[in-house]
Amino acid sequence: MGVYKLHLNDFNTAEYELIAIHSTIEPNKLAYLLNKNLDVKFQLFDEIYKSEKNVQGSFERYLFENNEQEISWNLVVNKSFIKEKNLTNTFFDLVEKTMYLIPEYKNSDFILKIENENEFYDVDHIIKSINRIKFVTTSYAIDVNKIKTKSNLIF
Repeated sequence: MGVYKLHLNDFNTAEYELIAIHSTIEPNKLAYLLNKNLDVKFQLFDEIYKSEKNVQGSFERYLFENNEQEISWNLVVNKSFIKEKNLTNTFFDLVEKTMYLIPEYKNSDFILKIENENEFYDVDHIIKSINRIKFVTTSYAIDVNKIKTKSNLIF
């Protein structure tokens, strides 16, 4: 009887690109502006929950799917502001802490994940289009290999 080996990399078929977006506007307004400028149709899909040190944060996620081209775009807020009780004897009862979906990119306000990207979409063109939006400070491609918290991108 033969022995078969399976490698986890054999099942890693979903390719994706990541784009960091810096902007101080609300997520729904950014989704609207991306819809307008990139000819996509983001819709509020759900929230992603992440637990860290007995605290849970939530990150809004907007989704655009194009079934004809088998592509999906996820626009996710990268920061979650959590209020917790202050355990020290200070004047403030609550302290606001920040949790990041991708901690390696703390300065990024949003992460755009483009799954199964193909030649129809040019990432450089997408970044240039995002940078033309008035309320976006900057956007740039993220090297997926430099991210230690890839498990946070499984949604």
